[in-house]
Amino acid sequence: MLIFEGINMRENFSQDTIAKLAARAGYVCSFPGCHIPTSGPSLESATQTANTGNAAHICAASQGKGARRRLDISKFDKSLLSDYSNGIWMCETHAKTIDTDEVRFTVEMLNRWRELAELRAHLQQTIKSPLCDFLHKGNEVPLAQVNRSFMQNDLAAINEICDAVEFSYIYDVWGKDVGIAIRDIAGELLINAFRHGGATEFKIDINSDRVLITSDDRPFSFEQLLTDPQCHGGQQAAASLMKRGDRLVTAYRRENNSNILEITFITSQEQIIKSNSCAISFTDFFSDLSRRSELPDVYISCETIYIVVPSGFHIIPSTGLEMGRHLKELAQTGKKMVLICSRTSEDVISKLESFVPGLEVRQI
Repeated sequence: MLIFEGINMRENFSQDTIAKLAARAGYVCSFPGCHIPTSGPSLESATQTANTGNAAHICAASQGKGARRRLDISKFDKSLLSDYSNGIWMCETHAKTIDTDEVRFTVEMLNRWRELAELRAHLQQTIKSPLCDFLHKGNEVPLAQVNRSFMQNDLAAINEICDAVEFSYIYDVWGKDVGIAIRDIAGELLINAFRHGGATEFKIDINSDRVLITSDDRPFSFEQLLTDPQCHGGQQAAASLMKRGDRLVTAYRRENNSNILEITFITSQEQIIKSNSCAISFTDFFSDLSRRSELPDVYISCETIYIVVPSGFHIIPSTGLEMGRHLKELAQTGKKMVLICSRTSEDVISKLESFVPGLEVRQI
């Protein structure tokens, strides 16, 4: 077992606990995007090693100002402070960063960081695969939850919203290019909401499988942002986001006098219905257009409607033609439509796209 001499062991953690925290993180910092190794050769001799990591507390051991505490440590067993579950492996820099800021770095966030760092290390060791590849193969990998609210647009707010996206671990889980594109669109929408839309509040909420951006500014269309002829920053960020693969679902809707942009990473048909408010199942879609006199709100408030075919349903030419007739009827409302399916022939897809103007078909 490695003995971590010469580094700050953080009171209350045993050598065994420190060694486990380091090993299970792959001897790499657990801070999002850091990936700095914390063990390696020392230049002091040909055989010595240098260990530069820290076993940081999630719930703080001290009662100091700003210390992160879930419970009053005077009222529970202090041995819990030294338990493995209360530790996270960090490089020296990021151990200091998280140490006194319980507003940005919550207990729940740090627990999720540890879980994701350990999963990342496990995948690298066993199958030489990064987290984002594991997600692309259909496995669900929940992000860390982050919630931020802004009342004004300034450089501090822009930096804070960019940090919020990074702290969700989205660069590792969804992929760095996707994460940066989401960071950029969040920052640009913040600027637009206050500078051009008269917003009084702008919020970003990131949970396990989606990013939700809400602002109370004047109505805007994400499609209009995409086609802005002047190519302002918002248009560039929106266009970059739309280039990041067919696994991203970007759904805009107007609800309760607010603009809402919902971004979801698709791992399965069932998952998108569960996590995206502008997605509707194929069977419900047929029922809505066949039997209802009025369509549900999803068809009214959403700019783009995602019609999801269940994974066990096969679209053969005859069912494709029937589906096309219903899709063509909905197309008359002016809504953009995306059909999400799997194991559908290219001929059926081509027929659907030619029969229904503007229809986009995605296979997963």
